[in-house]
Amino acid sequence: MVEGSQSQVKMMVTKNDSIPVRLPGRPPQDVFVNFRIVESSNVRRVGWDVFGNMYVTYLTGNTYVYFGVSRQRAVAAAYAPSVGQFINRRIKGRFPALKLVA
Repeated sequence: MVEGSQSQVKMMVTKNDSIPVRLPGRPPQDVFVNFRIVESSNVRRVGWDVFGNMYVTYLTGNTYVYFGVSRQRAVAAAYAPSVGQFINRRIKGRFPALKLVA
């Protein structure tokens, strides 16, 4: 057995939140979103629901839902070394999006 030092990886997720979100429609649909607060220069939190949608709240306070994004991809975004870069390269423009109004 070879002994070595374990490298520590800084996890980007700092807190869990489960928050109800109302999606527009007729009738409006209430869903619970599992949010993870992240350390990012542009993104406050990343979340997902059971319907395969990803939610991103930016530091500006705006929240967007990206439809059809798998939970696995949303989790990957939350843990990416650069959350904003991941979203810009792998989410924006590839999935339909909607800005949610508070």
